[in-house]
Amino acid sequence: MKKPTLCLGRFKQYDKVFITEENGIDTKNVTSVAFAGETLYIAQPDCLIEYSDGKIKKINAKVSKLFTRNGTLFASVGNFLAEIKNGKVKKLAEFDAPVTDVSFGLDNSLWLITSTALYLKKDGEFTRIVGIPENTSCLAAKDCPSRYAETVYIGCPEEGLMSMKGKRRHWAELIPSITGALSKKVNCIALDGLGHLWVGSDEGLNIYDGRNYWFNGNDVYSVPDGAFNDMFFTADGKKYFATNTGVVTLIEGKLSYFSYGTWLMHPTVTKLSVSDNGTIAAVTPRGISLISHKYITLEEKAAHYDEMADKYFCRNEGYQVTRSLKKYGDLDSGWLPNSDNDGLFTGVYVASQCFRYAVTGDEQARQFAKKGLEAMIKLTEVTGKPGFTARATRYSHEPEFGTGNREEWHICEDNPDCEWLGETSSDEMTGHYFAYGIYYDLVANEDEKMRIAQVVKTITDHIIDNNFHLTDVDGIPTTWANWEPDLLNNDDRWYYERGTNSLEILSFLKTAYHVTGDAKYDKVLDMLIQKHHYAMNCMQYKCEDGHVAHIDDQLDFVNIYPLITYTDNEAQKEVFKMGLTHHWAYERTERSPYFNIVYGALTNNFCDIENAAKSLAEMNMDTVRWPIFNSYRKDIVWDTEQEEMGIPAQLKYPVEYSSKLVIHYDGNPFICDSGAEEFVNINTKQVNRTTTLPGTAGANGMRALTPYIYLLPYWMGRYHGLLGD
Repeated sequence: MKKPTLCLGRFKQYDKVFITEENGIDTKNVTSVAFAGETLYIAQPDCLIEYSDGKIKKINAKVSKLFTRNGTLFASVGNFLAEIKNGKVKKLAEFDAPVTDVSFGLDNSLWLITSTALYLKKDGEFTRIVGIPENTSCLAAKDCPSRYAETVYIGCPEEGLMSMKGKRRHWAELIPSITGALSKKVNCIALDGLGHLWVGSDEGLNIYDGRNYWFNGNDVYSVPDGAFNDMFFTADGKKYFATNTGVVTLIEGKLSYFSYGTWLMHPTVTKLSVSDNGTIAAVTPRGISLISHKYITLEEKAAHYDEMADKYFCRNEGYQVTRSLKKYGDLDSGWLPNSDNDGLFTGVYVASQCFRYAVTGDEQARQFAKKGLEAMIKLTEVTGKPGFTARATRYSHEPEFGTGNREEWHICEDNPDCEWLGETSSDEMTGHYFAYGIYYDLVANEDEKMRIAQVVKTITDHIIDNNFHLTDVDGIPTTWANWEPDLLNNDDRWYYERGTNSLEILSFLKTAYHVTGDAKYDKVLDMLIQKHHYAMNCMQYKCEDGHVAHIDDQLDFVNIYPLITYTDNEAQKEVFKMGLTHHWAYERTERSPYFNIVYGALTNNFCDIENAAKSLAEMNMDTVRWPIFNSYRKDIVWDTEQEEMGIPAQLKYPVEYSSKLVIHYDGNPFICDSGAEEFVNINTKQVNRTTTLPGTAGANGMRALTPYIYLLPYWMGRYHGLLGD
C-alpha cells in the first residue's frame, strides 16, 4: 500500500507581541485602541500613542476614546469628534459633552452619542435627536428609513439595553425579566450585516432580532460564553470579542480562543480593535497584546525552528536542552543549564536533523546532526568506564558547577574544569541508540559509521556484561536502567516498566546488530524473546493509566521505530506492531504529530496524518512554557477517570496546540489550567509529585522547551512521504 502524502499548503500562523510599560505605555490607564491601516493608536489620559513596527511615537492630544468605523479612525478629544489620519488629529465637530461612541448604520447613516445625547449627521451637520440615560457607554444604529422609525440601540451598565422608538423619540427598555436579555449590565453592542443586534454583558452574549427573538450561548453553540467588555465586527462578518477570560473570535462559524499566558498578559480584556489585515490589539491590565498572523508552510515553519534550535537551545559541545529565562517569555534573556536527560533530548534532535538532511541534502542539517552526535559520544567517553554513559556534563564557567548531588557528579579525571553526572537512566540510552542508528543510516560516512559502531558496541557490551543493567562507577546498577529478565518478569515493583523496558532492550540490541553486524546481539535478542518472553511483553507494552502518566509514551515511540525498522523477521514485526497499534490507539486522542507519524511510518494503516499536520500548524512560533487558562471554555470536555487515582479531573480531549501547555512528548497534554492560580482555583494534587508525572507542574513563562517537538515529527513525516512540502 502506498502511503498517502498530505500537502497542507499555506496556513494561517499566529504570533504575538506584548506592549508593556517598558515600551512607554501607561498600561493601567489605556482607555481604548484602534487601527488606522496597520498602525495602532493607543489612547491614554496624557497623550495619544502611535505604535508601528515596534516603534512608539507620542502625539500631543488628549484622546479619551478611539473608534474605527467604515475605514475611518475617529477620536473623542474633549468635546470634539476628531479624525486621525497620517498621525494627525483633525477636529470635525464640537458638542456640549464628550463623545462616547460612533456608529454607522447599514444604510451608511452616521450616528453618535455624547455623554448626554444621541446625534445623527444630516446634510453634513450633526443634529441632536434625543437625550440618553447617564453613563450610556455604547451605540449601534441599524438604519434611518424615516423621521420616526429609526432602529437605534444604546447600552448602559446600569440601565441595560434600550431601543429608540416612536415619533416622539424615547427609549424603550429591554428588561431581562420580560425579554431574552441576559443582564442589565450592558458593556458593548454591535449590529451584524443582517441587522441582528449582538449584546455583550456581564452575564454573556445575546443575539436579538429587533422584536422578540433572542439567542444566547445556551441556544447556539457558536455564541461564546463569558462576561463581555468589547466587540469588533469586520465588514466581511468576522467577529472578535473581548471577555474577562480572553479574546474569542468567531470566524467561518468556528470559535477560537486567545487566552492568558500564550496570548495575553492577563485574562481580562477590556478593549480590542482589529486591523484591516486581521491583527488583533487586546488591552489587558498588564499590557496590550498585538496578535498577528501570516501565511506560511510547514517547511517554512521548520526553518524557523531549525534556526531557533541552534541559536537558543544548543549548549556547550552541542547538547539540546531546555532554556531557562531570566525575563518572562524572553528567549534572549535565557541561559542553558544541564538536565538529567541531555542525551535523550539531544538524540531526538539529532534524529530530526538526520531526516532533514536525507530530505533536503542541506549541509547545515548535516553539521547540526554531527555536532549533536559528537556531544552524545562524549557522554560515553567522559566517564572513564567503558560503555557507561553520563547523563550530562558541565564546566567550571557555568553557574551550577560544583553543586548538586556530589555522589552522582564526578570530576573528569583528565580535566578538572569538567564534571559529569551519573545515575544514568534508560531514557538516556533510548536517545543514544535512536540517534546512532538514524545518523548511521542517513548521514554517516565510512569513518563515522565505524565510530558509531564502536560506541554502540561498547555500550551494548556493558549492558549485557552487567546482567542487563547500566552499572555506575561505584559498581551499583543505576535506578532506572534495568532490563534484567528476572526483575522485569518476576518482581511486581517493575510491573509498570515491564513492557517499556522489554521494548527498550530489544530495540537497543537490534540497533547494535544493525550498525555493528555482530550476530551476537541478534542471538541475545532471540534469547530474551524465546527464554524470557520479551516479545510477548511487547504485545501490549503500554499500561493503560487514565492518561496521566506519559513519561514512557515518548520512550516507547522512540524505541519502536528502530526495532521495527531493523527487524527482518516478519513474524517478529507483526508482534511488535501489535504493541504499537495498541499504544497508538490509546494515545490517538492526543493528536500527537510524533506518535501519528511514527505509526504511519511503520505500518500501512491510516495514521491521522491530517491531525498530525494540524497539530504542527497550531504550534506557536516560540516554545515558551507559558501559563495556560482554558477551564472557562465551552468546548472542553472533562474526564473524571483520574479521580479514582487521587488525581484531579483533566481534559478528555486536548485543546488546540496553540492554547495548551507546551510539553515534550512525555508530558500531559490533557492539563487544562497551569500557572494561572491567581485567576482560577487549580487543584494541584498529584501522585508521586511531578517527577513521576512530567508536564503537570505550574507553567510560568520562564522556560522554553527544545524545538525538536516540531522538528522531529515534521522531518520524519517528510522522509517517510507522509507530509509533502
